[in-house]
Amino acid sequence: MKVPKVIDKKELAHLEYEVLLDSNKHRFAEEWCIEQFGPRWSPITNRSGYWAMFWAPGIASNRYRFCFANEEDMVWFMLRWS
Repeated sequence: MKVPKVIDKKELAHLEYEVLLDSNKHRFAEEWCIEQFGPRWSPITNRSGYWAMFWAPGIASNRYRFCFANEEDMVWFMLRWS
């Protein structure tokens, strides 16, 4: 299986809603998202996922970016984790 070196922004276009979360909560939030929304988006194994999580060093080194396909999921996440 060929692994892409860079993720094309077009592939992430459906994940247009974003929330930043402190790094001390990201693992718990990841588990919660899997339970609520299913498997995380992945460029290799799950391109149809409805959410994704990325470390956000360009924004803040102690934060993770959670991206969602729809606004309702983002708001649900914010209510739970903010």
